[in-house]
Amino acid sequence: MLDLSNIELGFNILVAILLVATIVYAVILNKKLDALREAKAEMEELIRSFAETTAKAEKSLVEFKVHASNTGLGLEKNTSRADDILSDLSYLVDRAEVVADRLEGDLGLARKQSPGTLLPKGVLKSDANAPEVSRSGRAKAPEVKEKKNKELSPAAEDLLKALKGMR
Repeated sequence: MLDLSNIELGFNILVAILLVATIVYAVILNKKLDALREAKAEMEELIRSFAETTAKAEKSLVEFKVHASNTGLGLEKNTSRADDILSDLSYLVDRAEVVADRLEGDLGLARKQSPGTLLPKGVLKSDANAPEVSRSGRAKAPEVKEKKNKELSPAAEDLLKALKGMR
């Protein structure tokens, strides 16, 4: 029969084998836990870096919105000024057309009333028929024969001086 000491020895060997297996399993598990702890530290660093990057992105987004808003306001102001200038220019063009039409009508009326060509005061008809040519090949403006200063109004004298100054 079996001896009780043999059974006890068998159980002790079995417990020793199980203890060795448990120790080996504990060592393997400890290595995996160490790797997990290292990964946890890396993961915490990654999360911290992600949080910092997110905060910077939010700050940049706020700054971008402020800049875009300021640019929009500036653009709106410039557009408003351009519209004002456009309306002013449109008004000036309309007024210029009215004045040009009136001048054209007055010129036509003056030509009908005077059978000859209208010339400025002091320009002789013979001077107007033969324009003088300058060195550049362009026709010179006809010279105005000066009358005595007593016959010209002050405004006409100023105009005459201005025309002489342009030559």
